[in-house]
Amino acid sequence: MKNTFRMTMGAVLFATLTTAPAYADNHMTAQPVELYACTFRDGKGMKDLEKANANFKKWAATNTSGHSAWMITPQFRSMETEFHVGWIGAYQSAADFGASIDKWVNASGTVSQAYADTVECSHAMMSAYATGGQEAEPGDGVVWFSRCSLEDDASFADAAASHAQVTSMMQEMGADGSSWMFVPGLGSGEADFDYYYVAAWPSYPAFANAWEAYVNGGGMAKAAQIYEGVSTCKSPNMYDAQQILAAPAAE
Repeated sequence: MKNTFRMTMGAVLFATLTTAPAYADNHMTAQPVELYACTFRDGKGMKDLEKANANFKKWAATNTSGHSAWMITPQFRSMETEFHVGWIGAYQSAADFGASIDKWVNASGTVSQAYADTVECSHAMMSAYATGGQEAEPGDGVVWFSRCSLEDDASFADAAASHAQVTSMMQEMGADGSSWMFVPGLGSGEADFDYYYVAAWPSYPAFANAWEAYVNGGGMAKAAQIYEGVSTCKSPNMYDAQQILAAPAAE
């Protein structure tokens, strides 16, 4: 699977090659993340992928470091983003990414080939910036991706501050969740937006609680004021997320 599904992936440009300066000036740190969007090959399905995932988990235990990964499957999404299954792979540092992907490319053997035989994927890297929520890493749950564009004269740092303010506001309203900005980089092509706004909840009841606070509890109006003049985001697509690999907590 070295050419189509270098699965050390998962959810944003490594070391933020194209947009890091805007964040660096504001002392924000990027996390390397990979995203895959995949379709099953003829005759293959979820059972084949689950077997590949199990083998990958065993392999990763001794061949990767600082690496977490989630498989995502579409639940609420538009047809324009159609794919069967996705993958978000996050690394605690650039060094963890470099060491892990090197092992995957050069020493994964039948583990990576199982993915290549099962799915055909696009592969992009991005720079992920945390914008609030739970300190603990997300496990299983639900995650949404919304494509966002900066308003004139607004910076990525402005957008990050706005999303962090909204996340904090939602927490105060009793709607816990976590959020990030994923800035497109390698393999993203000519993106017609500036970044993904990514939000995650541990379950559908948790998401429903956030929805209630946002739609019926006044959160929407407050968020609109916060985002005014900063960024505009399209309606999100939502995915079920299953954690395949969890990195040890950073010391």
